[in-house]
Amino acid sequence: MLESWGSMLPLARDFLPKALLAIVCGGLIGVEREMKNKPAGFRTNILICLGSMLFMWLSTQVAMVIATGRPADPGRIAAQVVTGIGFLGAGSIIQSRGRVTGLTSAAMIWVVAAAGMSIGAGYSLIALITTGLVLSVLLGLGLVERRVFKRCIYHDCQIAFDDDHGKTRREIERALRSLGRPLESFNIRRAGEGDHLVLTVPYCDAHPHHKKFLGELWKIEGVREVRPLR
Repeated sequence: MLESWGSMLPLARDFLPKALLAIVCGGLIGVEREMKNKPAGFRTNILICLGSMLFMWLSTQVAMVIATGRPADPGRIAAQVVTGIGFLGAGSIIQSRGRVTGLTSAAMIWVVAAAGMSIGAGYSLIALITTGLVLSVLLGLGLVERRVFKRCIYHDCQIAFDDDHGKTRREIERALRSLGRPLESFNIRRAGEGDHLVLTVPYCDAHPHHKKFLGELWKIEGVREVRPLR
């Protein structure tokens, strides 16, 4: 048993730095995702990066240790990560009422897995560069989309309002119709056992008339809270 543990120490010394780097890379990307309330957040990205690193690391170790003296493919285990991670990414894509969300999160899961595999294969610098590039794309290109392409950048907004026999609801619907978004296209839920309702709607913070919409909501008497989720 002692000899067995002793033989594992070199593997542990090789594995631990890579595991810590995978946690750092996944965590950096996960912080940005968490701040924007995306489906794949802080812990999810860490686990994806760490798990992908582990599979890639195991692939190389199995090829070197177990398959000694025989032809071995160090990519056999790791190749399944590329396929399997697609199912996880697909779970973050949502199509609802003509709007598709989660595509960026799905792509992020794929890239984070690739960074983890790079660490497991011994290309730590490449993983760090990839992490930096990903953060640059997420944080920097949003400004380009707003100012150059004039695209709507949608975020969810929660509107809490009184359940006053439909009076406030009609006022909110009037504001939504000014944006061409009828209230019937969104779900309304009751906030626990309280006497108010919560409506979640997508809004764009890139264009003035969308920002004005949030201001108009605050002017409605029965509205208790307008909370953009970013």
